[in-house]
Amino acid sequence: MSAGMLGTEDPPAIRACEALIAEAIERGASDIHLEPRYRGGLARLRIDGLLFDGTEFEPVLFDRVVTRIKLLGGIDIAERRRPQDGRFSAGAFDVRVATMPLLEGERVTARLQANDARLPAIDALGFEDEMLARFRSLVRSPQGLLIACGPTGSGKTTTIYSALAERIGKTESLCSIEDPVEIRTPGINQVQVHEKAGLTFESAMRGLLRHDPDIVFVGEIRDRETAELAASAALCGRLVVSTLHAADAWTARMRMLDLGIAERLVDGAVTAYLSQRLLRRVQPDGSYSGRVGIFELAAPAALVGRSLSDPSHPLRMDAERHVRDKRTTAAEVERVLGASR
Repeated sequence: MSAGMLGTEDPPAIRACEALIAEAIERGASDIHLEPRYRGGLARLRIDGLLFDGTEFEPVLFDRVVTRIKLLGGIDIAERRRPQDGRFSAGAFDVRVATMPLLEGERVTARLQANDARLPAIDALGFEDEMLARFRSLVRSPQGLLIACGPTGSGKTTTIYSALAERIGKTESLCSIEDPVEIRTPGINQVQVHEKAGLTFESAMRGLLRHDPDIVFVGEIRDRETAELAASAALCGRLVVSTLHAADAWTARMRMLDLGIAERLVDGAVTAYLSQRLLRRVQPDGSYSGRVGIFELAAPAALVGRSLSDPSHPLRMDAERHVRDKRTTAAEVERVLGASR
């Protein structure tokens, strides 16, 4: 990374940005958090799902670093009263920037994604063999609605793209609608939602369905209209894959019904709910590096409402498999899922 890439003005801010991004890349961070404090600011790096404190900045330099990153992301540097979003390239990495006004100043979060990052093979994500075979069968189906659920950062998009990658290059049309496009993938026609321009998930979905797609990935179901379009498309012979922010498969079905979708439409269209989390991998020396997935895959008719603290919850049972195989620890399972009752 060079100063020429970041610009020529304000050398101290340029050097600070270069050092911060270089450190984040070297340490394998997924996100950089720039948080204003009473006297200055703090950079924090998210690594394997956890935040670690990094560089502390004096007040003047912190403000200049925030301004530099906003400039790089094409964000209005004069606007400090409302959230803004932007994007820029840092060498081989795509950086998505979001700002938020706080009492102490302006907060910036930057997500890093390698442009040439290879998707992990679906059989390397952590699936149990029988569940992986069922999931592959669902993704290979010609039609249906498959919903992945979990909190932000639980790996839903990576799992979906790893699965869809097995259908790229076939005699089919694959499309996606995302906000934002997280993983740029040759072979998938990717649509970036732009609500200010009127391109919403709903309008993009209506438009794409006129382009004869075989498979549609809807980045997130946020409203009734998008949910109904996704379900209708699935019933009309297309494979639709989407995500919901829900704790588990049972909750995901409840969320669909809460959106106002008729129960018969939901249960008729949805072929399965996939719930997941990411656990840090334990190393022989007891440290953690990398992550592995835990999964719950359930058809609508097989759903049973359980608390995540219930030892019989499918996610917790899958996590125990990884503990037995020494991929992770009981302490890590408790950190992610909470204590078992």
